Amino acid sequence: MTDTDVPSSRTRGDSQHYRNRSVSEAVLVPQAIISDDVVPTASANGTARTSNEQNCDVSVDLAEHHEALIGAAFHNQNNIDKQPTLATLGETPFADDGDEVVNHRVIATEVVKEPRNFIAAENVLQNAIVLLDPRIPDCIHLIEAGKKRGLMVMAVIPKPNDGSKALIEFYPTAQALLEVGMHQVYEPPYGSKFDVVECAANLKTIEAQQNLRFLGVIPCREAAVDFSDILGALLGLSNVNDLGLAGARRDKGLMKLAVANAGLRVAKYARLTHGQGKDIVDAVEELELQYPVVVKTPRGMGTSDVFICKDEKEAMESSAHIVRGVGPDGRKTQYALLEEFIGGEEFALNLVASPTTPRGVQVTDIWMYHKLNTDGTMVNTFQEMVDPQSRTYTELVRYAEGVCRAVGIKYGMAHVEIKAEFDEKRNKWINPVMIEVGARLAGGRKAIMAENTIIGWHPFDAMVDAHCGFPVRMPPSFSPARKCVQAFVPSDKNGILVGIKGDDFNRLSNYHDSVMLKKIGDKVVRARDIMSFAAYCWLIGDDPDAVLQDARLAREEFIVEVESTDE
Repeated sequence: MTDTDVPSSRTRGDSQHYRNRSVSEAVLVPQAIISDDVVPTASANGTARTSNEQNCDVSVDLAEHHEALIGAAFHNQNNIDKQPTLATLGETPFADDGDEVVNHRVIATEVVKEPRNFIAAENVLQNAIVLLDPRIPDCIHLIEAGKKRGLMVMAVIPKPNDGSKALIEFYPTAQALLEVGMHQVYEPPYGSKFDVVECAANLKTIEAQQNLRFLGVIPCREAAVDFSDILGALLGLSNVNDLGLAGARRDKGLMKLAVANAGLRVAKYARLTHGQGKDIVDAVEELELQYPVVVKTPRGMGTSDVFICKDEKEAMESSAHIVRGVGPDGRKTQYALLEEFIGGEEFALNLVASPTTPRGVQVTDIWMYHKLNTDGTMVNTFQEMVDPQSRTYTELVRYAEGVCRAVGIKYGMAHVEIKAEFDEKRNKWINPVMIEVGARLAGGRKAIMAENTIIGWHPFDAMVDAHCGFPVRMPPSFSPARKCVQAFVPSDKNGILVGIKGDDFNRLSNYHDSVMLKKIGDKVVRARDIMSFAAYCWLIGDDPDAVLQDARLAREEFIVEVESTDE
């Protein structure tokens, strides 16, 4: 029987306890679109039933009829901080009419007297997906895609934000996620290291007590790629990427090895472990490299800790900084990666992977990066979408698809960054070389922009379908119907922000959306990586030249006033 702290659930031994089995037949069909037509279907025992008969008990309110067990609510903040919790907006994840966030124990008290036959076998009442480490902008679209498929959506936050971190959109609290439509949020204790085995055990318990079935685990940022496939496998899912290549999808050294083993070109590289960077000299000589060279952290993201070094001194300092430090993912770095500097232009190719697509992996959109060297780092100015179905980019498309196969990406989205050279005689980009590959949705709202410019393409629906093992719907063409550009708006000064001019981006004729990353009173620095910019601005229009001109104006007319600091 259940604990008295869980009044909403009946006692297991109660003779009246049952769950409406036919509700499971509507799991993948939103209740709002269940037809009233009389269409005979087969029930579990093989007897033909009409849809009218089904609708009598299928079209029910889950919030009212779901008798899931859920742990008792915590009332002491100290317990919330020290225990893994399940957050809901109200007393149950199947209703969203609560006014306050309630933090429950993950596991409800339950006494099972006869484990072998304590309750008749039941159909799963609700299918569900897990969003691992979600961000609000993408999360909103994934929740909507889940709802269209009748899925309950659960968030797992490996490093909970207690509200002290700024930029709630990028580092959401449980409350912020629940307020945008998340059904429930799992959080480990504050300050603890995320344990994927413990998380899987808790999710399996939730699955049993709430009568759920998890169909897929979706990584929502780079750091989540480490755990998503492992978590999916621990939940018993078969639609996960190749576990033997999990390291190659995150560690850039293993990544290069896997891609090279597949017969694809990669940059020459070496692992450096000396705490003072003294192994740079021998490595550069043995690889027969010329300066500049690239020194980077092996598990980075967003161009963090990536240095273009023009001489030996800079290379040694950069290597020492990485080897002695902590990486962008919060882990102690074991080595620095030395690479040859590859010339040409940089591109990002976004892909969807699913066994239901013709080639198993498909390029959906391509972005050309425009960068400047700032303080030894290549910094974005703007990124523009180009046509992936143009023959100009065929070699890039073929190479990116090969990279995904090489690192074992079979389900979900992928993001491949490469460099290439332009052959004017052939009017084609050639000789692609991988920078890195991520087994995740691309950042910078690229999927949102692709949905707005590619007719018939719905990347968030495709992402949910791919991770759940459903067939993925593809558009007739991936050629964008309109021009799209993301402008990276920098601060060119260091100090405390006291004034901003030119932040009214909606004055631009091709304005689509924007986000300010800094506000008055914040500390700002000269932009070097993704999160050090002052703002982002997205532009969409029919005239490519006008869109690019607006991107330049967004940057040039943005002026910050700062109060210098002693640092």
